[in-house]
Amino acid sequence: MKKSGFTLIELLVVIGIIATLTALALPNYMGARQRARDARKKGELHELKQALRLYYNDYNTYPTDNGNGGLMGCGAAGNTQCLGSFTVGVTTYMKRLPLDPFVYKQATGGDDFRLSQTFENVSDSDLTSSQSRCPPLTGNPAWNPTDYVVCAD
Repeated sequence: MKKSGFTLIELLVVIGIIATLTALALPNYMGARQRARDARKKGELHELKQALRLYYNDYNTYPTDNGNGGLMGCGAAGNTQCLGSFTVGVTTYMKRLPLDPFVYKQATGGDDFRLSQTFENVSDSDLTSSQSRCPPLTGNPAWNPTDYVVCAD
């Protein structure tokens, strides 16, 4: 009587194929997760940009920074650091600030600002275009290659 089944060679070939496909797919999957996080960061920074423009319409200046990249201008008097939301008095400009740390810098005179955030995907073409569109403010160092930048335009 003949027994049916797989030989050891056939099993090793199948395991090798599965390992190869996994090795090819896993980095692409990890890259997709990085790109998704970076896309979320872009969206959040652009929402904050719109909130800052609304603030500018009300006060004819952008809020100050705290010298360490923090956004000032919240609270009842508009002179405390914004932590969870961007609210001044009874006006809420943004209910929830970006989840990931960002750097905010106000230009001298209050008529411009820079928002920057570090991206994971260093091959994102928007990194260099954002940096060329928004050069560093006077007295600030050059951007890191992984910084995505938003400015008042």
